[in-house]
Amino acid sequence: MSHDLTHAADEVLEPHLIAAIERLTSSRFSTKRIIEEMRSTPQGEAAYADAVELCGGESDPMAKLIVHGQTIPELLRRSGLLRFAGFIHGAPQEDDGLSVPSWWRRA
Repeated sequence: MSHDLTHAADEVLEPHLIAAIERLTSSRFSTKRIIEEMRSTPQGEAAYADAVELCGGESDPMAKLIVHGQTIPELLRRSGLLRFAGFIHGAPQEDDGLSVPSWWRRA
């Protein structure tokens, strides 16, 4: 997988992540919750599947790690809508097993 392909996933996911953030009503939420909200629409789920494919596909165990642990957090930081609010400790329900559980706050 090339570095360029990983960043191609940015363009696929970004509008769906922004839409998910706009649908969430709380001021603080986890990366896992944002991903769940993004994937709750058919378009968001399709974008997620496309991003995983761009990062190596379902058969590559690293693909989802890249999407959850690198691509999505970078897009959240760049969005200007959120600020990183710290790591989540002691809340296994917020751990998706694919990234470091993190909190985000509205900017």
